[in-house]
Amino acid sequence: MTQNRIILGVLIWGVTAWIPPLGSDLWANGESLYGVHWWDFNGSQVGDGAEGGWSTETVLTHSVPWWGANYFQPLYQSIYANQGASIITRIDYDWGQTIPAPTNPDRADWANSVLDVVNTLGGQSNVWILGNEPNIIGEGTGWTDNKITPQGYAEVYHEICTAIKAVRPQDEVLVAPPSPGGVIAGVRWMAGNTWLSQTIQAIQAIPGSGIDGFGLHAYGNPFASASNAVTEFHNSFVSQLAVIDSYGEHDTSVYITEWARSTATTGNQAINEAVTADFIRGSFADVHAWNQTPGNHNIISMSWFVHNQDYGGWNEYSLEYWKGVGNPVGNSGDLWTAFIEGASYPAGLKGTRPFPTGPAIGDFDDDGDVDGADFLRWQRGFNLTGGAFAHQGDANGDGLVDAIDREIWQNYYGSSGPPSLESVPEPKDLIFLSVWMTIAIAPRLLRYYLVLV
Repeated sequence: MTQNRIILGVLIWGVTAWIPPLGSDLWANGESLYGVHWWDFNGSQVGDGAEGGWSTETVLTHSVPWWGANYFQPLYQSIYANQGASIITRIDYDWGQTIPAPTNPDRADWANSVLDVVNTLGGQSNVWILGNEPNIIGEGTGWTDNKITPQGYAEVYHEICTAIKAVRPQDEVLVAPPSPGGVIAGVRWMAGNTWLSQTIQAIQAIPGSGIDGFGLHAYGNPFASASNAVTEFHNSFVSQLAVIDSYGEHDTSVYITEWARSTATTGNQAINEAVTADFIRGSFADVHAWNQTPGNHNIISMSWFVHNQDYGGWNEYSLEYWKGVGNPVGNSGDLWTAFIEGASYPAGLKGTRPFPTGPAIGDFDDDGDVDGADFLRWQRGFNLTGGAFAHQGDANGDGLVDAIDREIWQNYYGSSGPPSLESVPEPKDLIFLSVWMTIAIAPRLLRYYLVLV
């Protein structure tokens, strides 16, 4: 009888153990492509943002307390635990001096100042950006001619990256995003891609150096149509990826930590807002399509600049601001509504998307080539529905073994390559798979139990 109770207990546990409690979320942190720059936070209350996505936050080491790490602890703890967000932390020295100048008396000990931020916020953040748009004159206070040179930045990056890696080797330290575009007298002293190119060269030239990843900025023209603005945005981030890849950094992590299109707050706000809403949708679709293409260096996440209205001065960009003007939330022309739709796109890969091998190209036995043996597997599995696996002939992962899978096999017949790695399901997929498997065997276990009793 005791044995029977054990069997029943196992059955009950199997059915319930993988079912999450009511109200809990199934997403993993940072699972989605979308993100915000500056989550809705006023110092005491945490509002909404990119749930299940990303947030890029700014922390200053030498400024007023409300830009320090301790101020942001409640925000980090809340959105990490309750909103499923992954957090990218941009660390600056101060406004107007994003990286401390060589003559700054705080420069010698800045690594310890950065480590204080990392230690304070590291429970919820493991991606760190060092500085912001160093090719802008307004960010280079204290530097000669207000110019943070690629060589000067490289030395700081190597020093700080080494310090962080010494205590948190798995963390990512990103090269600061340059301001994209050409030289603008009095504003952008070096073209963005030129600064990026020279900085990569300078870092790689330092013995023992390495680059974890990059932050990028890319924008859409506020005076162009939505589709043309998307094209400009696309060309901007793709050109920066080309620079990165030209130096062999194909496997580095890349995040778009600012993207936006300014929306005029005067005139017909509803019409103005609708154009940018279309830009948001088009940009998400564009980056997702880019990420899904084999051979493309992926964009992991996209943080819209900005969300929070409380910091002031950014109404033409702020998602929070546009919730209250123009088109109502829920309308297709509303910025927030368009932005939330981005949750449906998965985060990009770290590095470059590989070209397909294994079942994706018809190698159903995963032996490194596509041949007659794979066709026999497809033939045996033909007409399987509802949960077919790759080794049974399902090439496209739709759970069916049909003519589409045979066509994929035929297109790749004769090709060969290294056997593919086993895919690792997302956490939420594991949950559903476990529940499905438990439910599938539950009737047999129950029948067995009833016979015993």
